[in-house]
Amino acid sequence: MESHIQKKSRSLQLALGSVKCALRSVDPANLIKNSLKLRDGQLLLYDIRKHRTIVDLKLFESIYLIGAGKGTAKMASAVSEILSNRISGGAITIPYGTSCHINGISVTHSSHPTPDAAGVKGTKKMIEILGKTSPSDLVIVLISGGASSLMPYPSVGLSLIEKQDISNSLILSGASIEEVNAVRKHLSRVKGGQLPRYKNRECRLISLIVSDVINDRLDVIGSGPTYPDSSTYEDATRVLKKYGLWRRQYPGVRNVIAEGVKSRRPETPKHGDTIFQKVSNVLIGNNEVACTAATRYLVSRRIRAQKLGTSFGGEARIFGRKLADLVKLVQPEKSSFAYVLGGETVVKVNKVKQPGVGGRNQEAILSAAIELKNFRTDKDTTILSFGTDGIDGNSDAAGAFWNSQVISNFRKRDLNATYFLKTHNSYYFFKQLNSLIITGRTGTNVNDVSVVCKVE
Repeated sequence: MESHIQKKSRSLQLALGSVKCALRSVDPANLIKNSLKLRDGQLLLYDIRKHRTIVDLKLFESIYLIGAGKGTAKMASAVSEILSNRISGGAITIPYGTSCHINGISVTHSSHPTPDAAGVKGTKKMIEILGKTSPSDLVIVLISGGASSLMPYPSVGLSLIEKQDISNSLILSGASIEEVNAVRKHLSRVKGGQLPRYKNRECRLISLIVSDVINDRLDVIGSGPTYPDSSTYEDATRVLKKYGLWRRQYPGVRNVIAEGVKSRRPETPKHGDTIFQKVSNVLIGNNEVACTAATRYLVSRRIRAQKLGTSFGGEARIFGRKLADLVKLVQPEKSSFAYVLGGETVVKVNKVKQPGVGGRNQEAILSAAIELKNFRTDKDTTILSFGTDGIDGNSDAAGAFWNSQVISNFRKRDLNATYFLKTHNSYYFFKQLNSLIITGRTGTNVNDVSVVCKVE
């Protein structure tokens, strides 16, 4: 991990240390090994919500592995290690630039966040495996952040290009992930609980899920391919109208959703549907795990640390103001103190023909910096925010930080922070100040983590 500051302040060292600890805690391989135990021919699956599922492997002739997501490569490798030679085959789809080699498993590389044709081929490979299952088979599905984009299979009559366009428009509009996925699920043949439709009804299916959404809604994570869907075609219509996209040039999208509203297309399966009788969904990792690890690290370094929750959302610039308020709270403290908080914000791009480079975490810290015009440089305080996947928006940074060293450099350079915020160009603002957080692709994704740390 790089921070581009030669001599780090103590608060920055501690904040970055908490980042490393948070990332280790949600490494997909570690999550699998913590959640899956093989004992006497039984597979014990531990859900982080304190549930346990026991599967007697002697009941199954074949075990197949399928799935998609940013963390799926490491998840698949860990499952393969635990089950050794028991896996009969499988197919996973992972982002370009991610490596994974498992005997008997077909690996497809695809695009994220914009789906591509390779992703469709990878999804068809999963469906082909499901179509060959029998009542004596077990299918393990691995779902992690990015699965919605990496597992595309557009509805009948809808082109991939049009689905790409509507997804991108929704993201740029500032729609929440729940809203984006409500539309995605109703333009897909696999999302919204539809994946089990392709397996033998008596075949057992277990999804191992790493959450990248606030509140860990299983129907939202990866667009919920194996979980009952609570959204409807009517919901998808409302989302598109809310963001002014219904009357845009998306005839295929309008046609699919309008036909669904008129019951001319099947609705996504709901709670109580018989296709879920042999389906289990196990949550093995989320933002709470990362924030708890970061907090424990700070406490172990004799910092009074408080975790404020993992449900922070809304616009990034507004969240940045909240971070600034927390700085103002900790600076008068007579002892070392820290706040840790998680969630995921959005960047709403308005009236900018060519948005700059950056992402929600960098934009939040830039907004906080503007609020902290009178930041006390005699106090060793650091604020940072980063994406656990190592990718923030369209940049190669995971996030950014702000402290007394950075503000001194900022004042010397006389940069117009407001202009950089207005043009959504936070990356180049922080790059000039050497205060980007660079982790590279982490192979996981559980939203974002922010830290405010003051050291006496």
